[in-house]
Amino acid sequence: MTPHRTLAVVSGLALAAAHPEPSIWFFGWVGIVPLLYAVRGKTPRRAFGLGWLAGVAHFAALLYWIAPTISNYTQITQWQAVGVLVVLSLVLGALMGGFVSVLEWLASAGISRVVAAPALWVVYEWMRYFVPAPCPWSLLGYSQYTVTPAIQIADLGGIYLVSAVLAFVNAALAELLRVGVRARPRLLIATLAVPLLTLVYGAARISTMDRFEGRTIQIGVAQASVAQQFKWDRAYENSTVATYSRLTREAAAAGAQLVVWPEAAVPFYVPQDLRSRELERLSASTGVEMFVGTPGAEQTDEGIVHYNRAWHVVPERGLDRSYDKIQLVPFGEYVPFGFLLSWLDRAVVVIGDFGRGEEYTVFEGPLADNGQRSRFSGLICYEGIFPGLTREFVAVGAELLLNISNDAWYGYSSAPYQHLAMASVRAVENRVPLVRATNTGVSAVVDRVGRIRAATPLFEEAWFVEPVEVGYAGSVYTEFGDWFLYSALGFFVFLVAVRIRNGDVLTGGCSDGILSAQWKPLKRKTD
Repeated sequence: MTPHRTLAVVSGLALAAAHPEPSIWFFGWVGIVPLLYAVRGKTPRRAFGLGWLAGVAHFAALLYWIAPTISNYTQITQWQAVGVLVVLSLVLGALMGGFVSVLEWLASAGISRVVAAPALWVVYEWMRYFVPAPCPWSLLGYSQYTVTPAIQIADLGGIYLVSAVLAFVNAALAELLRVGVRARPRLLIATLAVPLLTLVYGAARISTMDRFEGRTIQIGVAQASVAQQFKWDRAYENSTVATYSRLTREAAAAGAQLVVWPEAAVPFYVPQDLRSRELERLSASTGVEMFVGTPGAEQTDEGIVHYNRAWHVVPERGLDRSYDKIQLVPFGEYVPFGFLLSWLDRAVVVIGDFGRGEEYTVFEGPLADNGQRSRFSGLICYEGIFPGLTREFVAVGAELLLNISNDAWYGYSSAPYQHLAMASVRAVENRVPLVRATNTGVSAVVDRVGRIRAATPLFEEAWFVEPVEVGYAGSVYTEFGDWFLYSALGFFVFLVAVRIRNGDVLTGGCSDGILSAQWKPLKRKTD
């Protein structure tokens, strides 16, 4: 393998290692540097190849757990499952190839790599929504989820702003490594100033949020740790509900006002199944409200439509209101381009064809310590990794987020920890707390600055009760949405327009802090 290819692979692996597990957060600040160093001065075509190689290494290492998940729970063999992982890595890796290819194409006209890289990286991450299976999984900014001050800027521009800051530092370090610190003193200052200002802002926001006076309610989480092979076995249905009921009573005895059960914790249709009454009796006898993941079904003119649903159960009224999942999992809850890929139904035995919810539901929750009602919304599984979707719930009044999931599919892999990392940033973006309840872990409470409390181990039966301070503390991101993403897209279009307009007119290296280097109009010969 050539040195440049080695650098590309190192870059891809380092970026994967920045995320859980092993979550070496420092790699988020330097992981792109080897790739940027390797592609510098290459033609866009050669840069694309190196970027593609880095992307394949990155996604294969980051999403390795997809292969065993597919082979364990479908009719697809282990080798076929590995093939699926390879194809997915090739598709997503091509997007990273596009990132460095366009970056070098712009640089060939003198446009600063340091200026262009943050916007291009945001565009690259945004484009991951548009592959057949939308994959905004483990964006670069999530690598900092344990570095609490570093992620506070998410309340300004969302996770994309965090990613852009990291991309800027990576690009600046690559530039300094190539041309030397003495040649670029202003760039060195910017490279130090940007992360410093990010951390200073973060420290200030943490201090402000810690002084915010919210309203406290006691929330319990039930984690029954039901193995996936038993979850839908009819012989285990009653024992599963019995386990969750016992955990709920224990949480109620410890003072819980609201107990959260994971996604699809109830293995029968609610309210159609008569056993649904057991949920109402449990809530009435314990005096606690419950938020419970269940399957749902509705009769329509086209037939029965199934939903991934959650019910709010209250002592006074029993089954109160429900929420149907809006953002479905591709190849799990629906088949993208189903008319072309319908053959997957025969290969993937767990695949479903679910209806999509249409309402951003906000529930009236328990009384807080000041006598006022709390207001919460539910995010089911995969929905917790979508910033825009989550923001909509807070924008319409939610002051607490409940993220329910079943991560038993992934076994003892990195996936549950990656899932928690992404969900935790939703609390920072919207300045509301988030409670995560999963079947097999990791269940946790996340405060509005992203600190994770009461995290449970994997594949252990557990419950806990935690005081949670509900209330919306104010967020630019919640108020204005993805303004930073759209700004990055607009700046990218501007850079492309500059490149097309000027062609090779701009020559030479790139100077500190300017869009482009030496403006040297070509003199045309005249007759």
